[in-house]
Amino acid sequence: MVSISDFIKVPKIDSCKHLSSGMRYDSFVRWAGFIIPNFQERLLEDVGGAEDLEFRKEIFSYINLRAGTPHDVFLLFCHSISESVTENVKVLNGTVNVDLLSNLNNPSDFIDAIKNSCEKYADKITVRPYLGLNSDIEKNINLATMLLESGIFAGIELYGTAFAEKPEKFLTIFKTARKLNIESRIGSLGLRNFADRASILEIVQNLQPNVILNPNIVVKKDNLLIFRDGKILPEVINFLKSNNIRTEFSPAPFLSKQNSDEKIRVIREFAEQGLDFKLCSEDMLFLNKSLSEFAADLCNAGIFSKEEIVKIISN
Repeated sequence: MVSISDFIKVPKIDSCKHLSSGMRYDSFVRWAGFIIPNFQERLLEDVGGAEDLEFRKEIFSYINLRAGTPHDVFLLFCHSISESVTENVKVLNGTVNVDLLSNLNNPSDFIDAIKNSCEKYADKITVRPYLGLNSDIEKNINLATMLLESGIFAGIELYGTAFAEKPEKFLTIFKTARKLNIESRIGSLGLRNFADRASILEIVQNLQPNVILNPNIVVKKDNLLIFRDGKILPEVINFLKSNNIRTEFSPAPFLSKQNSDEKIRVIREFAEQGLDFKLCSEDMLFLNKSLSEFAADLCNAGIFSKEEIVKIISN
């Protein structure tokens, strides 16, 4: 058995952390100034399920209402960044949601809050801001495209389901990302309701993302023909390699009720096949796992050795 302390001292790269929800609940309460009744009891094991997503939507509505000034947004990001600093993360891909701009006076306030929070910790950690876009809110697409032109973002992250249901609406923002030579990332939750693999691969080919988050979310979807008996099918391996797609995994599968063991072990398969992959904390507020805790979990579950996981989280 390994402990969390075995990994806290390791200089790490966190490939994806949402800065709106990248802190523990206690830190969130200090920022918000209020408690959320029965918060711990409402955290569900079925991560990504309908109730979980509805709960997250509720919490994000609180966050958006509370973030009324640029200083509020600045402090929100600082809480998330500082928690990464305390566990010796040296490079952080931090997603900032475009929704937070709704209560601010203008886009420059949002940009300044991002810059100032990153600069505050610049001597301890390199934060690479990603612009997060809930694809289910169409009114923000043009705004997000404009914000990318500011030049401060290292990438764009799309979540929700609309980017998969109506990929044509998001072609422009992905083209903008490629023009600016920045990364594009999509979450797999938007893909899991599709009936066949061909439909998913067509969406990915059209959007051309650099990164797919949590592809193991679709384990046991036999109709998709992506994984079988914990193995990635050869066609999928070839697709990922030929399209230079990196995959990123968060602690979410550990907390999922259905097929959690297989979802976790699929991560090992990515390593065995020589596929490009990274680990991330994603949403500490909801998943309650730091990158060091995630690394310890993977070791203690027998997925990786301590030496293997140190190499993974430090590169």
